[in-house]
Amino acid sequence: MNPRSIFVENWGIKLISLALSLTLWFYVTSKGKTEMTLTVPLELRNIPQGMAVVGNVAGSLEVRIQGQERILRDTTVAEKMAGIIDLSLTRVGENTVHISPDDIKRPPDVTVTHMSLSEIKVKLEPLVRKTFRLKPVLHGAPAAGYRLAQIIVTPQKISVEGPESLMTALSRLQTLPIDIQDAKEDMTVEPKIDYQGQPVKLLDKNIAIRLIIERVNR
Repeated sequence: MNPRSIFVENWGIKLISLALSLTLWFYVTSKGKTEMTLTVPLELRNIPQGMAVVGNVAGSLEVRIQGQERILRDTTVAEKMAGIIDLSLTRVGENTVHISPDDIKRPPDVTVTHMSLSEIKVKLEPLVRKTFRLKPVLHGAPAAGYRLAQIIVTPQKISVEGPESLMTALSRLQTLPIDIQDAKEDMTVEPKIDYQGQPVKLLDKNIAIRLIIERVNR
């Protein structure tokens, strides 16, 4: 038998069979599919070296996803999703970063069919370092008959780093209040720095403030 005749004979029936097979395959693969809407976090990655993100940036977006019902029914599916925003090509100033479904990290066999955002605005500023003498802020007073004789800050100067606009406006650095109420002996504390809610990074470690308390001679 001519091998070609196997494909030529009854080609109409074979074509119908192929169409039925494809229809059945699409039916089986699509059966049980569903859609749902989730709010997923946005993660900023690959911030250029020496720069910082400033201002308000969208922290999440809504996505509509499609997949097998058994997959989407998993209560951990939302934890496996995030929008990955690559900032490696951004520059100083305001940038418009586009978001596509490919930027959404998601479980296998899950498709993103819609997103509430297609782009976000991200502003970058250079990171600037400055050095300050740390000013201790004290609360209260030593016990009666005692006095604060000396304050020793180690190291004498500390360095901080932050966005250019913030560091330009920052003229001093101080601690959160250190309680010395009714103190009768020397104290050494690791102070907490008052950053006033700003994204400033402390570059020095092992900062300590020693408070020398003396009895008042009468």
